Amino acid sequence: MVNQILSVIFGVKDSKFRTDDDFVDRMSRRYTTTLMILFAAVVTMQQYVGRPIHCWCPAQFTGAMVAYTDSVCWISSTYYVPMDHQLPMPEDPKLMVSYYQWVPFILLFMALFFYIPSLLWRFLSKRSGLNVAATLDAALAGQRTNYADIRDKTTRYMVHNIERYLAMRTSRGVNFHTRVKYQVAKYCCFMWGSFYGNYLCLSYFFIKLLYLANAVGQLYLLDLFMGHNFHFYGIEVMQRLYSGDDWSSSYRFPRVTMCDYQIRHMTQVHRYIVQCALPINLFNEKIFIFVWFWLIFVVIMTICSLFKWIWKLCFWPGQVNWVRRQLRPMHDIKLNKDALRHFTEDYLKRDGLFVCRLIGNNVGNIVAAEVLNGLWSNYSPSRRYHEDDTIPRDEQHHNPMNSAQKPSSSLRRATESAIHRLHRMDSV
Repeated sequence: MVNQILSVIFGVKDSKFRTDDDFVDRMSRRYTTTLMILFAAVVTMQQYVGRPIHCWCPAQFTGAMVAYTDSVCWISSTYYVPMDHQLPMPEDPKLMVSYYQWVPFILLFMALFFYIPSLLWRFLSKRSGLNVAATLDAALAGQRTNYADIRDKTTRYMVHNIERYLAMRTSRGVNFHTRVKYQVAKYCCFMWGSFYGNYLCLSYFFIKLLYLANAVGQLYLLDLFMGHNFHFYGIEVMQRLYSGDDWSSSYRFPRVTMCDYQIRHMTQVHRYIVQCALPINLFNEKIFIFVWFWLIFVVIMTICSLFKWIWKLCFWPGQVNWVRRQLRPMHDIKLNKDALRHFTEDYLKRDGLFVCRLIGNNVGNIVAAEVLNGLWSNYSPSRRYHEDDTIPRDEQHHNPMNSAQKPSSSLRRATESAIHRLHRMDSV
């Protein structure tokens, strides 16, 4: 259902299957977007199927006049006056309630802005030269298959994609100035560029910041549009619940308002003041209470996710230890620490680690370990082990992962077929 909604509104056909981000990103681009669209549909149905406003008109009004009054008060906005207050004079300032006609559009624009960062991430990741989405799709297809040959082919396909990206990045000529910048980028992860191994990593950090800025910004945009310090709305609701007050009687979403309008009869202009009920605010109130708490939750989760990824990718000792933990179960002899550090810092760099981390987060550490083992197996066999250890005999003659360096067309077709079957099974 999520995929169909997004495909109709935003023209997105594969949002359901995308795994090139983490769960917190999917909270924004998929779950929040879907929630906002569903809320917009509920409010729209109430507006155009039911009666969103009921005005108490004078007894002499005919049915047509009552319908006209409802329509005029709906489109011209109403104002809120507590029952224990006197009605203001026409020239006095009023607490206008003018947002309810625009609630469906507000929710749809919120959905759109929550999805825009994912479109930008897709654009930036494709420009890197590594198809992150295809690599993650292959990882998911290999993890779900029951056939060992398909699992092996998808692993080789992923290793080939990553190795091709690493080779393309390191094959460029360098001069002294470039080497200096590379050393700076090695220990400062804010040098943006594929040659420095930071392009995907920093692009992802940038997208995370966009998700965070979007969630925080939407709170303040709602405050500007709806007024009355909306960014404190959830706190006020909790205070009312704690003190035992009626939290539902709020001036933010009043259910009874006043409406001033004029009717021209021949040369005379008659002014009327009527009292109107807004049943639609029953829905708006509950929806925006949920939206407030959901936005706060998304902000907190996005901040935690951002710092988690910074910790994972910007501190080399932790990255080297993570690679060692993934490789250790697959190697009986002790790994050369210097070679492992060089493999992590100078070969994989942050982009290679980022892709492996994504595989581990979305598919599982077992698949990530298999990919890392394939990359490690193709990386300088003479440097992989301690000097007092001998290279395994089977690696001296044949390395099964070397075939990943240039996969055949049959391998590519088999991998694409496995991914297609996976998508078809998920869509059932």
